[in-house]
Amino acid sequence: MRGSKKITVMSSEEMRAARARGEDQSDWERVRREQDKDPLLVEQNRAIGELIAKIEARKGGRPVVGEAKTAISLRVPVSVLEHWKASGPGWQTRMVERLARF
Repeated sequence: MRGSKKITVMSSEEMRAARARGEDQSDWERVRREQDKDPLLVEQNRAIGELIAKIEARKGGRPVVGEAKTAISLRVPVSVLEHWKASGPGWQTRMVERLARF
C-alpha cells in the first residue's frame, strides 16, 4: 500500500481495555474509503480477487483417466503375489486387466 501508515503501539492491558470497550484494531470503513480513492489499490484488489477465484476453482489431486478406481484390501497367497511382482514393472495393471476378464 502507498501512503503513510500509522503504527499504534499498545500494551496488553490497553488492548484488553480496548476490546472490552468494543473497539476493533482496524477501522474498516476508513480502509475502504482510502482504497476507493486509489485506482492502483482497486486494480490490485480486483486482481487478487480473480486469483483467489482461480485457486478455489482448481480441483486437487490427479485427474481420473478412464474408469475411476478404488483401493481395496485383498488377501492372496504370498506365492501368487511374488509371481506377479516377478513379472516386472506394471504388474498391478496386468493383474487388474486379468481380473477384468472375469
